[in-house]
Amino acid sequence: MARSISNTTTDALKLVGGGVVGAGLALLLAPDSGKKTRREIARLGKSIGRKGDKAVRDLARKATGLAETVAAKASGILR
Repeated sequence: MARSISNTTTDALKLVGGGVVGAGLALLLAPDSGKKTRREIARLGKSIGRKGDKAVRDLARKATGLAETVAAKASGILR
């Protein structure tokens, strides 16, 4: 079992490392100027951040609704 986890971790690190190397090469070989590329990266980061915030809020709202539903049903059962 430990061998399987080790292989999974190694594979995950290889994947992340390959992504980092690929991103670095893409930035070095990008056809746009550094300033324009940085602006695009910042824009993309803000967009992803907004989408992530929305997803977290939606998840929190659904979890709260689920907790309230479970609490209401549990109190109905316990009465």
